[in-house]
Amino acid sequence: MKVLLASGNPGKIEEYTKFLSEAGIEIETLKSLDIKNGFEERGQTFTENAQGKAIYYYQIAKIPTIAEDSGLEIDYLNGEPGVKSRRWLGYTLSDEEALRLLKEKIQHIPPNKRSARFTAVTCLVKSEKEIHTVHHAITGQLTDEVNKYFPPGFPYRALFIENTFRKYLMDLSEDEYSQINHRKKNIEEIIKYL
Repeated sequence: MKVLLASGNPGKIEEYTKFLSEAGIEIETLKSLDIKNGFEERGQTFTENAQGKAIYYYQIAKIPTIAEDSGLEIDYLNGEPGVKSRRWLGYTLSDEEALRLLKEKIQHIPPNKRSARFTAVTCLVKSEKEIHTVHHAITGQLTDEVNKYFPPGFPYRALFIENTFRKYLMDLSEDEYSQINHRKKNIEEIIKYL
């Protein structure tokens, strides 16, 4: 089966491609299908954005389409930045700008109140009448100490220590990350519908 992965984020494309190809699913991307139309995320929730994006690109590509919206939610900041994780200041932030902004924001949060989570909502549009949406999160704490390495497209990971193993996400072994990976959990559920 062939599926369109409707994302321009190289980190997301890499993760989703790995999980889907392991299940024998052939991946198309916006680039491989030469789709240049952009989708403007205007939803108030991750679910609204993921569904809107998946429906939009399904209508263009006419093949089953998977889209995701995800981001960082900081409890002390009432879930900010949430759906605006990449547009926290009203425009698309570079990785460096996003990391710098998060460092500034958490300086004003007491260390014992820095609980946060990475939430991912994945939507599969298989047909105009068959739409499936799933969500999972990785919970953790924000820290002042920057891990100098973070994957491109995921700057907030440099200040996030997850709760299960109490490590930065990029310091987890492949097996450890696999146990908590919110995208993997989403795809495991979505694959059941393909």
